[in-house]
Amino acid sequence: MRIRMILLFLFFMYRTGMSEAANPRFYICTSVNNKEAAGYINYFEGQVTQALKKEFPCVTYQTQSSVIATLEHERLRQFLSADEGNSLEDLGASMGCDYLISLKVSVIGNTALINALCIETRKSRAISRATASVANGSAGVDAMEKVSTQLIEGLKKYEICPFKGPINIEVKTERKDKETETYTVYCDGRDGLYRKVTEIDNTSQVNWKLNKTGKNTTGGSVSFSLYEESNIEEQNDCYKCASGRQGPRMYTEKIIKTATVQGLSNESVLDGQQIEDARAEITFNDDGTYILKVKAASKKGELKLKTERRAEGTCDNKIDPPENVTKKADVPLIEIFGPFSGTSLDKTLSQRNTISKVDPINKEKTTITFDFNLRRE
Repeated sequence: MRIRMILLFLFFMYRTGMSEAANPRFYICTSVNNKEAAGYINYFEGQVTQALKKEFPCVTYQTQSSVIATLEHERLRQFLSADEGNSLEDLGASMGCDYLISLKVSVIGNTALINALCIETRKSRAISRATASVANGSAGVDAMEKVSTQLIEGLKKYEICPFKGPINIEVKTERKDKETETYTVYCDGRDGLYRKVTEIDNTSQVNWKLNKTGKNTTGGSVSFSLYEESNIEEQNDCYKCASGRQGPRMYTEKIIKTATVQGLSNESVLDGQQIEDARAEITFNDDGTYILKVKAASKKGELKLKTERRAEGTCDNKIDPPENVTKKADVPLIEIFGPFSGTSLDKTLSQRNTISKVDPINKEKTTITFDFNLRRE
């Protein structure tokens, strides 16, 4: 009982301080309800560990049986007054696992109940489970093989072994538009003209050069440039003044917006350290396909707005000096690519494509070019 209490204490103590390791770490714990059930558990544990290493060679694992053996050795060593060592400290550090697999066997009468569950400890969620209820005996042994296979099959939907590599995304937008509005007006006993011409010339380009370095970590850089210009020219031969008098007036307005942004922001925190605000998440579907979801945010850059207005005519004349405003601006990225053919067991996930779309309302054209080449460890 004392060994089990130490085991549980170490697991929960080090679970709170987990960090993303070079290799995903599994801890496999077991539970039985009587001696008859205990006869199954070593075989059950062996089936799971063999399947785990076969399908996910990048992982490291620790089993409850090996931990208990180490604790027993430590207890005996201390009983014999051996020199103090770091066995328990090393054991505790190894318990900071990424995934917890629970194997449970219960024998009740002539029935063997077999349960397997895998939990992703970082998110505290179950990601795979398998169960069986069979007759006690050889059927129970066969069922453990099937349950082990089903448990590992369920893990194939997740990025257990991290895919790493470059992800490049270029987003260009372009909008050029010219609208003309004209109609006749009447004032002072004569016909006149109202004419308004609006021209828009907008372009932007953002280049995301990201590097997926782990399951939960992505870094890289971003550069963004923006140029937007709008011009309004308004002719009104019957412009109405505040006094009620009407007469010709010409109004022009020019607005230029520019922005530049460089670099990823780094406001996120992982394990007490600030990291760049970029994430690339792979989701594997049951039909043998996957999607890549990329999120990122840039640092704050400068957005400059220059406005010029001029009016000449019957009244309300205006010749103002240019108005300049500088603001802060950043660029977000949220893109989902796929589905593409591929599973978590593939060595490489690689795609390249260009997507174009036009906004039906403002007619802005967006062109997204992406490529990624991710390799599994």
